[in-house]
Amino acid sequence: MTKRIKVFYIVVIAFVIVAAGLMTMNRLDREISVLEDTARETRLRQLTLETENGNMKQEISVKDSDSYIRMMARKENRFLIPGEIRFVVVNPEALYAPGEMPGETIELEIETAPETETAGEDTEG
Repeated sequence: MTKRIKVFYIVVIAFVIVAAGLMTMNRLDREISVLEDTARETRLRQLTLETENGNMKQEISVKDSDSYIRMMARKENRFLIPGEIRFVVVNPEALYAPGEMPGETIELEIETAPETETAGEDTEG
């Protein structure tokens, strides 16, 4: 009987080792899947940031030009080149007909007629 008990213990130990190995493999597969997802998201984020970086570099190159700086100085700060004359319209509504001035909104009130019964329908039962 001792030989049977030894074989039984060997089978039980082998089963425990195999089960522990399978559980460890399953856990590692899940961790690998999570890490692969994280790596994929990181690569996507990197591509997004590289695209944004390229767009910002292009914007900097445009805004760093003398013509852009000159245009913004004229537009936002109302600077003039020596010898230029600025005309300022103080009464812009005189240039347009009523209701045609840009930025002017006209409020309209719309009334709807009450619904009437259509011919052929009998509402009384």
